[in-house]
Amino acid sequence: ALADVVEESANLLRATIPRGVELDVACEPGTPLLLGDPTQLHQVLMNLCTNAWQAMPDRSKGRLAIRLAPHAGPPPRDADLRLDAGVPDNAWPAVNLCLTVSDDGCGMDADTLARLFEPFFTTKAPGEGTGLGLAVVHGILRDHQAAVRVRSAPGEGTTFSVYFRAADIESAHAILAG
Repeated sequence: ALADVVEESANLLRATIPRGVELDVACEPGTPLLLGDPTQLHQVLMNLCTNAWQAMPDRSKGRLAIRLAPHAGPPPRDADLRLDAGVPDNAWPAVNLCLTVSDDGCGMDADTLARLFEPFFTTKAPGEGTGLGLAVVHGILRDHQAAVRVRSAPGEGTTFSVYFRAADIESAHAILAG
């Protein structure tokens, strides 16, 4: 279950980020299951959370929130949609999953948002990052047919909302049965 990946990632984050950074984690009961690679989903969550923490003004205090919740229908289709799942709206089950990572960091301007998933693009100082973290996130989420909505503005923090299609339980059982 994705909730297990969220909890595992949160435990690792609590051990690595400064104590002054408040980590708020909530996994709503009733969130559907997801067929996905737990290792890759862990990498997505760790990359998003590390970027969020590094976007905090002095990196020693701030708020980072992770939410996993059911989501009715397909992802919202608006200007904030940065990665389309490539799945027609009528192919999304009635209830899906939404994984949200939000921070109260420095936020991003429109130019940065436009280049968000470009390989080797970084706003960090030389030696602080490769610019590959979000490119890797993009590839993993594309492979999982997820959609990503990003809301951000300078001085207002950032929110990544990742929408996954819920697993078809009958198909999952067939795959597990081999």
